Order: sequence, then structure tokens, then C-alpha cells
Amino acid sequence: MSATFAVVVSAVIGHWYDKCARLARNFERAERLGTLVASGLIVGESLWGVINAGLIVSLSKDALIGIVPEDFALAPWLGLLGFVGAIVLLYGWMLRRSAAAR
Repeated sequence: MSATFAVVVSAVIGHWYDKCARLARNFERAERLGTLVASGLIVGESLWGVINAGLIVSLSKDALIGIVPEDFALAPWLGLLGFVGAIVLLYGWMLRRSAAAR
């Protein structure tokens, strides 16, 4: 998957979230929470990449923490499902928190 695809998907999710956040009672809070979660996803992915690279280099093993075999056909789809589930849960949580804020 290219970086361009991730940028396009993120832009679509961001556009959807902004439309939903405008309906919240406290738009500014919803907007801040959205920025915080997006930043957390970026930083978390970066930290995970550094930790994974450190483990691979230090232990001289590729795919050190692999859960399933390399030829497991459903792995990309399960990863996509997990990512979409996390996005739905996080952004749903933010919208509920913003709606409940006074």
C-alpha cells in the first residue's frame, strides 16, 4: 500500500469527522479531540515502527513477533478490519464525549 492511499483515506475520514463534529454542542472540543486522536495514531505507529525495527536488529530475526504464518491469506483483511474497528470506536467515543460536554 502506498503512502498516497493512506493520505486519501485519512482525508476522507477527517472530512466525515468534521461534518459530524459540527453537529456537536461543543464543536471546538470535538475538533481538539479529533486532532489529539489523529496525532496519537501517527505517533503510535511511528513508535511501533521503531520498536519493531529495534527488535529485528537486536535479535537478528525477521518477523519476530509474527502471530500467524507468512502465507496466512486472511492477515491483511483481519488487519484492515481491526484498523477500521479502532477508528470507528475512537471517533465514536470522541463524538459522544463532545456531545456530552457542556
